[in-house]
Amino acid sequence: MAARNSKNKIGYMGVKLHQFLSFSPIFQRVVARGGDTAFFPGCSLMGYDPELMRRVYRWLVSVHPGMGFVSACCGHPTLALGGRGRAAAHRERLASLLGSLGIKHLVVCCPNCSGTLKEDFGLSVISIWKLLDEERFTCRTEDGRMFVLHDPCPTRSDPETQQAARNVFARCGVKWEDYPSSREKARCCGKAGMMMVLNPEKGREVLNMRIAESDNRNILTYCFACVESFAGAGCSPVHGLELLFPGVRTARGTWRNRIDAAMGRLL
Repeated sequence: MAARNSKNKIGYMGVKLHQFLSFSPIFQRVVARGGDTAFFPGCSLMGYDPELMRRVYRWLVSVHPGMGFVSACCGHPTLALGGRGRAAAHRERLASLLGSLGIKHLVVCCPNCSGTLKEDFGLSVISIWKLLDEERFTCRTEDGRMFVLHDPCPTRSDPETQQAARNVFARCGVKWEDYPSSREKARCCGKAGMMMVLNPEKGREVLNMRIAESDNRNILTYCFACVESFAGAGCSPVHGLELLFPGVRTARGTWRNRIDAAMGRLL
């Protein structure tokens, strides 16, 4: 109730609509391939670029042929609004679905999905960056820019993912320098706890504090929500997966992209 009364009411209702649609069957797809692990791309990647999602999934299947696919929502926005009852119901449905398919582990791209699924749902979660590092993934990026690396704030307590991303970037020839505040001291992009939606003024203030740490506006990160924050402030951000799995980005709009991601071809 406090969130409803004290935050941006339009933003609050927007988040509720987002969650209502996200939990709809139209955006949920499950593919079992005989293994106990599935790719959980998350709402952000699905809405950002379904073709990139498919390129990542093809690589996952190439190294782990039994890799399944689950396009559900982790429910993080619901938790940000204090809706633990609704989140608990979603958790039970998701856990039941995964259990019926024999899926015990989820490979995730989104730091918020990682924290929510692991800490609030108690599921076994593997960062895509840890898997890329373990498989010694390598490529040669064609983007020769010098980036400033932004660690998403949900990874402050996840040094393994932070280091794995750096290991992969180094092997692929990505050039970057860290923000002065990085790793466990990383500043937020302004979207933590749905801040940019519920309290836009505060969100922009937090974002501008982050940007001011460097004169470099070519920002490298491994969170799609962060990419959107920096892009909205006139920066030139890129998600690490775009450098590793290059291609033409799909740009049809978030919800159309999510329908494509959930209902279109995968392999």
